[in-house]
Amino acid sequence: METSPIERQTLRILFLASEPTNAGKLRLGNELQEVRNRLSTNSFFELKDRQAVKPDDVLQTILNYKPHIVHFAGHGQETGEICFEDEKGNSKVIPPDALASLFKLVNEYVKCVLINACYSEIQAKAISQFVPIVIGTKKEISDSAAIKFSTGFYTALDPDLSQKSLLKAFDSGCISIRFENLPEHLTPIIIEGLPEVRFSSEVDTAFLSIARPQGKVFDALIKGLSLTGKRMGVSDDIVLKILGEKITKMKLHSEGIEEYEKYLKDILRDEYPLSETSQLALLQLQNGLELTNEDVTGIKDKILSNKDNLTTAEKWYDRGNGQRTIGNIDKAIEYFSLAIEKDSDYSAAYYERGDCYDMKGNFDLAISDFTKAIEYNNKWEVLSNLRSAYFSRARAYHAIKTDDKDKRNELLNLSLADWNKTLELKSDQPEGFYGRGLVYIDLNKLTEAIDDFKKSYDLAPKDERKQSYILALSRCYYMLGQNDESSNWMKLYKGSKELSIDAFED
Repeated sequence: METSPIERQTLRILFLASEPTNAGKLRLGNELQEVRNRLSTNSFFELKDRQAVKPDDVLQTILNYKPHIVHFAGHGQETGEICFEDEKGNSKVIPPDALASLFKLVNEYVKCVLINACYSEIQAKAISQFVPIVIGTKKEISDSAAIKFSTGFYTALDPDLSQKSLLKAFDSGCISIRFENLPEHLTPIIIEGLPEVRFSSEVDTAFLSIARPQGKVFDALIKGLSLTGKRMGVSDDIVLKILGEKITKMKLHSEGIEEYEKYLKDILRDEYPLSETSQLALLQLQNGLELTNEDVTGIKDKILSNKDNLTTAEKWYDRGNGQRTIGNIDKAIEYFSLAIEKDSDYSAAYYERGDCYDMKGNFDLAISDFTKAIEYNNKWEVLSNLRSAYFSRARAYHAIKTDDKDKRNELLNLSLADWNKTLELKSDQPEGFYGRGLVYIDLNKLTEAIDDFKKSYDLAPKDERKQSYILALSRCYYMLGQNDESSNWMKLYKGSKELSIDAFED
């Protein structure tokens, strides 16, 4: 079973600062700098800050960043409200229950809230309904003590996000205040959430180390978590319910990762770089699978990091075929051209690009590419080979229209030579005889055309394909004036509507 150590998870910390102009001056910049200094030595911490926070900013910032720890620095009132800023920079308070309800929406990832403001105990207790660890203050706290608490807290914090680590960090913060001989080391207070909230958080933390919910190691983990839940005072029913929900969610998440990765690889087989349409489709897929931006970034980093592997001649060739399949011929030509740039003697790429030019009616370019494919005769793919190149070039020569009789005869003879080579390489292909028969008609060699059409008829595996050969035979006999023989062949025709040889008069 794949595992990844818990300590390798990036612990995201969101520092929210609010200092209304009509409130006392605080040294919030100093506090932020101290926090940044303590975290900068450990690459498993990621810090984001937001200044002059307004009430509307809080939820949006948390939803966007998805932090594990939310740190608020600013003013608090004796009645428990936290002071944010309004549009003019003045103080605007939010009732404790209102701010607490916000964390009900984000407790899937927020595991600790630190309110480094005066009189924040009431607010901390309200939030603890939804978050496992909340830190506040019992009363007023000085700027110096608040900064020292933050310094000590982040000095001791481990990136494993465990409740044990958070409790240790809290004790370290209080000790840092004491080391400065400040009398406020008992002012900070730590409040543990409801048992089921703390247990749910413990499960989340433990699951960070498991890639898939299966195997003996996972069984041992579940047993340990069940015992932990009981020790926390959570009933057996609630333990089973929480574990069941988390396991189901983990399975769905794992399947979602695999599903997204599969679709991304499939799309990259058809195009690179990703078009705007594909990016929108992948965004819709991400939302449908309930994957985070972090999930998707990890998948894309893994797949897109090796750009050399994404831009090989073979990959461009595959994308060309993918685009042609969906009818995007110009894009297919672009990709086949990139394949040729990477590998100048890639016969299959020349052949497929030539086929695209043929589909657009640009027969001169098609013939040029078919000729290069034949000359190099190297690196063919499943859908192409030397015979198919002669076959396609024969059709392209025949398809060119010109009023110059000499030029027309030259093209017909070039086509005839390629049909001969095609049949030399594979003598049992009805389409080869049929194509050569059509050239014989234009060269006024009707007897030879009849011989080829009869071979096509005899070799054709499906009755519906024989209908084209029947019409060709009937037409040739009609052109020779052998109306009875023409009629006999026409009687075999089983098309969508009944025909007679009179149709050839048109």
